[in-house]
Amino acid sequence: MKSEVFQWNESYSVGLKKVDEQHKEFLRIINELGDCIANKQFNKIRNEVYFSLLDFAHRYLLDEKILSNSVAEIDYSYFKEKHKEFMEKLEAFQVDCEKKCTELLFINLFNYLKYTYPDYISHYTPTLVKKLKECGVS
Repeated sequence: MKSEVFQWNESYSVGLKKVDEQHKEFLRIINELGDCIANKQFNKIRNEVYFSLLDFAHRYLLDEKILSNSVAEIDYSYFKEKHKEFMEKLEAFQVDCEKKCTELLFINLFNYLKYTYPDYISHYTPTLVKKLKECGVS
């Protein structure tokens, strides 16, 4: 079964192509996690889901870290806190799955991602997007 909990739509767009493409990838991974839950394939694909999220996080966070270091006037404190929280959730998920991989672990991670994402993108304010565009982010 292919889930589409998050179908990309323009309300998710922050107006920056690179960021929007990264967010589309993130939504694809959330949907894969939803598929894993729906198909009850926790043990079979847990590492695939974990490493997809981890790989995404490292690439995305590196891009944002480079950007935040090059644009001093932008306050990235919210994003840095959310990134830290996200990495802690992923680490806890992996540790807990090593002990006993359960449907509840997947559901908890899925719900965290599902409810965190809309709040996260809401912090891409018009002022922030304008500053990012001025700094060459398209």
